[in-house]
Amino acid sequence: MDTMNRLKVPGLKVSLEIAVLVILAAELSAAPTLTLETTDGNTGRPLPARFALEVNGVPFQPDDIGPHGVRFLSLHDSKKQLRVMTYTRGTFPVKIPLPAAAKEVTVFAAKGLEFLPIRKTYAIEGDGLKVNIPLKRWSSLSLEGWSSSDPHLHYDRFGRSSNLDWFIMMEGDDLESIHFMMLKGGKVPGEWGTQYAYGKEGEAREGARLITGGEEYRDSAQGHVNLLGIERIIPPIMAGQNGLPNFPFLRDVFLETRKLNGIGGIAHGGALGTKTTAALDVILGAADFMEIANTHLYVPELWYRLMNCGFFIPPVGGTDLPNYPMRDNWQPFLGEIRTYTKVDEDHDFDAWKNAVRSNRVFVTSGPMVSFKINDAELGDRVALPEGGGEIEINATLSTPIGLTEMELLRNGEPVRAEIVKKKLGEVHLWRIKHKMKVSRSCWFAVRGKGVPIQSLDIPSLKKQSWSETSVIAHSAAIPVIVGDQRVSSREDKEWLIRHLGRQREFYETKARYWNNRQKERMLGYFDEAVKILRALE
Repeated sequence: MDTMNRLKVPGLKVSLEIAVLVILAAELSAAPTLTLETTDGNTGRPLPARFALEVNGVPFQPDDIGPHGVRFLSLHDSKKQLRVMTYTRGTFPVKIPLPAAAKEVTVFAAKGLEFLPIRKTYAIEGDGLKVNIPLKRWSSLSLEGWSSSDPHLHYDRFGRSSNLDWFIMMEGDDLESIHFMMLKGGKVPGEWGTQYAYGKEGEAREGARLITGGEEYRDSAQGHVNLLGIERIIPPIMAGQNGLPNFPFLRDVFLETRKLNGIGGIAHGGALGTKTTAALDVILGAADFMEIANTHLYVPELWYRLMNCGFFIPPVGGTDLPNYPMRDNWQPFLGEIRTYTKVDEDHDFDAWKNAVRSNRVFVTSGPMVSFKINDAELGDRVALPEGGGEIEINATLSTPIGLTEMELLRNGEPVRAEIVKKKLGEVHLWRIKHKMKVSRSCWFAVRGKGVPIQSLDIPSLKKQSWSETSVIAHSAAIPVIVGDQRVSSREDKEWLIRHLGRQREFYETKARYWNNRQKERMLGYFDEAVKILRALE
């Protein structure tokens, strides 16, 4: 009997199917299982955390981690950026089927920036292994009134039930607040990052953790702005394209944001937009903050120039996910770069908003920042008498990631100051204690960089990088005011006047409006800003 005839024997097809199932079942039963739990290294209690795996030295992404974990897929359609992140829920151990050929498994576990990241490798014997990864806190900032946030996220929230997994991921990345913004275009042609509600109705709270909804309003010329906590969407969401004029003006959008109980600021350091009005909107007092850093962007230069002319505005940093979701195993997914704010006892949106507006902030993707001038901390000002006086500056950067640079800035330029470098266990601690005389009003800040991500020197963590980047940290500015002098730089004032002149020419000759009244009003804003600059001493 030939092969074809044998396959036609009645009942044989069913027998073959059963045989295949038996073989598959045998293979599955032979596949080992990793039972993983992440715990608090001090108390031993279960703790949500982000984790990643390698099997036999090769990155392994499990298809299923069961009900006691979160498996989140982040996709940016147009950029084709895909990333899958896995978390433990901190309830029961996560059970992960491993490949049948698995001989060893490496577990990476991390929890935000204030816990030491862990890497451990285990040999697999028998049908699997049980692993407990204890995570130890090295920084206590979040226990001292500092609240960490990612104020730049774009993911859909279609209903309140979705908040449950977001809270787990927030705890796994050790974030206290996240702020989602809907927008139009870029990832997909239409609207996305949709929120089920806005304002108080769109807020979600779990203990001290907070989720809010908002909008990234964008204009092809004026640039991008982030509107957080607003009670409703401000149309048209995307202007200056598809026949729409460059209207409304971002200054007016910011003022409307305040009426809607939100907080609005310049996105991407004012670097996006063909003729960005970022400087105009800060000088006119419309913007509440300036975002100086994203995962993919670090642009503080315009911020420096504005402060050099006395226009102090708080810095913030956020990821801009789902843009550039790639991460090293030690890095948080949410809040890879984040904003720390010193909040009051309340941890609601108003408290966070007020802390940002009060300049009690620093931005970091790794190092923790401490900065003080005399008795003034972030959010304060130092007042000196006419003629000036001596100040004492105390600044600290600390991180287990490693540091390559620390700078004390005066009006955006480095000050020569001694840096004392120590290492306490796995934590690098760099300090500046510097005394100097100040005779003219100015501002100070501290900034730093961590080692390039490819050359991490954490003994317990193996490196697996995705791009040539460094971790960064930057404090808000502390102004030092001498008498009644205003902080003023002739060079930066003239630069801003020229900059506004170039912008004004565009809005006079090339920008689009619904009518001439709008055009005249926009040109009037530029004239008002230049007048303010010219009045500076």
